Amino acid sequence: MSRREEIIELAADLIHQYGYNNLGIQKIVEEAGIPKGSFYHYFSSKEDLGLAVVDYFIVQTKGIFSQFDKSISGLKGFFLCYAKRLEELQYQRGCPIGNLVLELADINENFRIKLLEWTTYLEREIYEILSRSNLNTELDRKLMSSFIVSAFEGATLKTKLEKCRKPYDEFMHFVFEILLK
Repeated sequence: MSRREEIIELAADLIHQYGYNNLGIQKIVEEAGIPKGSFYHYFSSKEDLGLAVVDYFIVQTKGIFSQFDKSISGLKGFFLCYAKRLEELQYQRGCPIGNLVLELADINENFRIKLLEWTTYLEREIYEILSRSNLNTELDRKLMSSFIVSAFEGATLKTKLEKCRKPYDEFMHFVFEILLK
């Protein structure tokens, strides 16, 4: 892993913990153990680093998604993987992409467009799974894909708020026991 990639990974964790706007370059360089001037060797600005962090989260999501079959069962496994991660974090932090959407989408168009790539990726993957499934439904699979991503983000946000798994269990129940049954 290159030094730049190490800084991105570190910054991803720090942004997930503190938020983008609450995290200064000084904290990043201190944690990375590099002089502040070296930061600008790797990134032209904090925004440049932030966009690289979003790319990092997209790659991470693709990596997790690739571990599961392209089936309804695999999709369930993918979401259960996120539920496990939320438990490991004791229902703190929430979804790093969701947090960044709430924090930046209205104030920075570059971030909004980059964050939309994550949502678009998930919707496309879910759509492909639904298109290949034997679902006996008249519902539009593109709309279902969008709804599932929205419900996932909402459930993740509520687990952070309520500090328990209940909202995520509700999401899993309604999506996999009712909608996709």
